[in-house]
Amino acid sequence: MATNLEFIKSVEVTSSTSSVDIDNVFTDKYNSYYISVTDFQTVSTTQTALYLRYIDSSGSVITGSTYDFTYLQMDSLRAFAVVNNTSENKLKFNEIDDAPTGAGFIVYIYNPYSSSSYTFANWQTSSSWTGGSRELRATKGLGVEHTAQSIRGFQLFEINTRPFDLGTVSVYGVK
Repeated sequence: MATNLEFIKSVEVTSSTSSVDIDNVFTDKYNSYYISVTDFQTVSTTQTALYLRYIDSSGSVITGSTYDFTYLQMDSLRAFAVVNNTSENKLKFNEIDDAPTGAGFIVYIYNPYSSSSYTFANWQTSSSWTGGSRELRATKGLGVEHTAQSIRGFQLFEINTRPFDLGTVSVYGVK
């Protein structure tokens, strides 16, 4: 894969929210995109998870059961586990627990703007997780949104509206 990145957009989350839309970042200029998410922190004291949904060419979030994903969950104090999900309405990246701990991750997204191809993603994450004892949790995953449509952006969110209040999302085109 090429290593030249061209900056497109950065969004900083500075107040409590349960979702953030990063819209109008995918165009026909690039086939691949690199997304960096840093310093995400939860304000909740209960478990939550970070998810992604795409935004279609009309500006609507794609919420249908058209997402499949798999990831290897690597906990520092437990056995590794493989998670497989099909026909979901989102991609799941990682879990966060015990505020004010947080997460960071990188995502590559492929062919989002093409209306004749599925949109694929692969990612790596890292977060703090208590799960009974302090530990680190990392994931390495793959996902697909299996409708051939043009996608112009994405939404990051946490389930059950457990808010996050810090974080920076940066999007780059890969040359």
